[in-house]
Amino acid sequence: MSTNFKNYINVYEFECELPGSGKIVKYKPITTGQMKKLLIYENETSPVIQEKALDDLISSSVIDEDFDINKIYLEDRFFLLIEMRKNTKGKNFKFEFKCPKCKTVSPQTINLDSLKVVKLKDIKINTKIELTEQISVELKHVTRGEQKELEKYLDLNVSETQQMVEMQLLGYAAGITKIITPDGEETPKILDKKWMLENTPPAILDKLKNWYNNTAFGVEFTYTAKCISCKNSEVMDIPLTNFFF
Repeated sequence: MSTNFKNYINVYEFECELPGSGKIVKYKPITTGQMKKLLIYENETSPVIQEKALDDLISSSVIDEDFDINKIYLEDRFFLLIEMRKNTKGKNFKFEFKCPKCKTVSPQTINLDSLKVVKLKDIKINTKIELTEQISVELKHVTRGEQKELEKYLDLNVSETQQMVEMQLLGYAAGITKIITPDGEETPKILDKKWMLENTPPAILDKLKNWYNNTAFGVEFTYTAKCISCKNSEVMDIPLTNFFF
């Protein structure tokens, strides 16, 4: 029996420029088989397992031989995921918005091409910030590989919510490349940096959050939803539920 038809399945290729590194990545649309594998993780609540599933999905679609998901920024990874969705399921994404004022549920549709994309090269970044009068740090954006390294420090016996909070704190620690004090510069290990963040006032952590907000790049995944009943408008994060299904 001839199987020549296989030569004509999923032959289309796309490419995009990552907003962080500027690297051009070539990929194919996500197949039904890949999405079936993703369904295995549909009810999975562990952030570690969820992220691994997305790594596998992205890596199995990229066709560049030198592509290494561990070497790309987290923001670039998310941008690439959005691009793959656009060329797999289409540019329109439908979801529901529950109005916080009147509780009406309204259908919403967004064209993913309309989302603003900010390139890292267009942002003026001062990598050094002052935490206190005696402590300053140098910061950078984190890659997926660096994030994965943090997973070994997680306590998997605690709730998924606690794991997510812990990963966020470890992520801030991973972004610190140097700690500067009157005694000089240090490059502590990850747990020492985490200890510093855990033993300072919340206002210190807010300074790190502000730095990342002010140097944010990639796709702005927000949308102004409007209630069909009371006409109330709310800026919201676009939900990822059923994003590929």
